[in-house]
Amino acid sequence: MDITHNLAIKASSGTIYNAVASQLGIQGWWCKDSAVGENEGETSLLKFDKQGTIVEMGFKTVSLNPNEEVVWECVENANPAWLGTQIITLISVSDDGCQVQFSHANFDEKWAGQEAFTMTEGTWGHFMTSLVAYCEGGEGQPW
Repeated sequence: MDITHNLAIKASSGTIYNAVASQLGIQGWWCKDSAVGENEGETSLLKFDKQGTIVEMGFKTVSLNPNEEVVWECVENANPAWLGTQIITLISVSDDGCQVQFSHANFDEKWAGQEAFTMTEGTWGHFMTSLVAYCEGGEGQPW
């Protein structure tokens, strides 16, 4: 099972790539408190304050193809549905910016209809709006 968002972003492929592959970018639209490994094989740690409780998410950078693709794999998360899933960003240049396919992929089917999955679907909606705002205007709504 995948959660996929197809976005039209009026920004360069480099701007979008940096937003999803660098510490400054991730802090601009997704997670303010993060340490991002910016090379293949490195790990990233994102910390969210969820009503006074710190939730940590760990990722390994699987693949970086500058200005075209970023793949992260979840290696640590209190939400067991996330473990082993991948966050895949595909960027292609279009006439007025870029088309971006952002997927949170490879959820086990056992999570279908479960809160662990449905909550993730809803949250990505917020962050996709934040990613577009960050890439187009320089200011997202990270948590």
